[in-house]
Amino acid sequence: GDIAVFIKPLRVPKGDRGYITTDVLLALDGTNKPEELLYVITSPPQYGQIEYVSYAGIPITSFSQMDVARQIVCYVHN
Repeated sequence: GDIAVFIKPLRVPKGDRGYITTDVLLALDGTNKPEELLYVITSPPQYGQIEYVSYAGIPITSFSQMDVARQIVCYVHN
């Protein structure tokens, strides 16, 4: 089916972290199964990393739309 992805800039000062929320990143496919919508990081951020909030310092390579909805994914600007 069709997937709609909505993206807004996330501004994070150097040395800080910004939470990736549904206001910043939202994908919809009409199935109401956000746990099955998976983001895969194919090129890591140049100036930081994406990580789970509860596992600080450990970069991740994928996360789901449900993770975004739960506000457990963040960008850390090194």
